[in-house]
Amino acid sequence: MTSPPQVRVFRGRPLLAATLIVVDQSGSEPRVLMGRRRPDAVFLPGKFVFPGGRLEDEDGDCQPSGSLDPHERDCLLRGGRHADPDRGIRAFVTAAIRETFEETGYLVSVDGLSDTGDRAADWSSMVRSGVRPDLGQLRYIARAITPPGRPRRYDTRFFLADAAGVKAIVPRTDGELSEIGWFGLDTVTAHDLPSITRLVLCDLRSALDRRDKPEIPFYFWRGGHFRRAVLFGRGRSA
Repeated sequence: MTSPPQVRVFRGRPLLAATLIVVDQSGSEPRVLMGRRRPDAVFLPGKFVFPGGRLEDEDGDCQPSGSLDPHERDCLLRGGRHADPDRGIRAFVTAAIRETFEETGYLVSVDGLSDTGDRAADWSSMVRSGVRPDLGQLRYIARAITPPGRPRRYDTRFFLADAAGVKAIVPRTDGELSEIGWFGLDTVTAHDLPSITRLVLCDLRSALDRRDKPEIPFYFWRGGHFRRAVLFGRGRSA
């Protein structure tokens, strides 16, 4: 009898990552941009997820325009592992926008996009041509750390962007996601979602309903389930 393949458990500190939740509020029901991970993926195979991924070394080099809300900026700096806090912020927001472009083809929350050529280029080429993240179009809404015992572990920051900020849609992806599309908040939970995605979706409704600095939750694993702390808001700070 053949033994099932051994799943290698991730050891070490969780990798820094960023996710972008793009919301279309033009209709009667808000919709979010999501896709399905490959069935052979090491991390969350076959699950529907928001686009995102780990930070790359060069993400911190990208000079953004605009600025985050000061309170959200302070929360984003909490628990940071960058010697240069400003570089850390640049890395998180750039990774969220870059990964969304690479995985879905949607270029969101940037400025400096020219009318020629940029839309067909890769991310590095677009940055060299002057494309840069626009912090003024983003909101920091959540943080979560993958539970231990998984083949990958990430310390992820979740950002929110309005679909009105989509600058271009190009027919290219890196193959990480399939079935890319817009999913209504009232129906998306019928799909195969990771548990943390379900939790963040609940918080997303609050973030959309409240414009006056809603809570920014921090999810971490303890005692066999996710615990929720508050980084900023009406509750006690974590």
